[in-house]
Amino acid sequence: MNIQQLLHQYFYPFYIRLWVERFSKVKEGQIVIDAGAYLGGFTLYAAKKVGKKGKVIAFEPDPKNLEILKESVQKSNLKNIVLVNKALGDTEKKVEMESANHYSSVVIKTSKRPTFEVQQTTLDNEMKNLGISKAHFIKMNIEGAEVKAVKGALQTLTNVEHIAISCHTVNGKSTAVQIEPLLKRSGFKTRVLKRRKVIIDFGHIDIYGFRYLRTPGVQS
Repeated sequence: MNIQQLLHQYFYPFYIRLWVERFSKVKEGQIVIDAGAYLGGFTLYAAKKVGKKGKVIAFEPDPKNLEILKESVQKSNLKNIVLVNKALGDTEKKVEMESANHYSSVVIKTSKRPTFEVQQTTLDNEMKNLGISKAHFIKMNIEGAEVKAVKGALQTLTNVEHIAISCHTVNGKSTAVQIEPLLKRSGFKTRVLKRRKVIIDFGHIDIYGFRYLRTPGVQS
């Protein structure tokens, strides 16, 4: 394991929990969707939190990331993780993704970096394929494809209690502008917030959807 992998598997899980669980914690027995599982930092954390009665569905389209993720899951001996090697969007089709830095990959092309082809699915269809009727908690960080992924998850979202989405700038605008009305139509209360600074301020904007507010001081 190189230094980059160490940082992403040990520092990144701590960092990601700060923004994902800003309003609601992952709880025992929940079904959690990790959209953009990356190297598995949040996947493994959530799997431990939900326990044997819960399950984590981890979507990771990048084959390089998936191999590292598989190895981490095997070493963890956790049996409540389902790995899905597909991209999330609003249709079922093959898509071309671009390999970026730090084990990241994007559907929206930004340069002449290497590309690879992967199957895209919708969250609604994949939930049916897996025979899962309800998800409680969704974390989504999929590098600019989040608008289409939410559009492909509208049926699933009707029963979700909490969703945290890392938004990206596409065509000069934050994807939160398009995502917020979609979440509201699905019955969520929403918050759009700049991510808290941890050592470095990455300038991320996150959007949250929730049905039940349990955090003191937060008004609906």
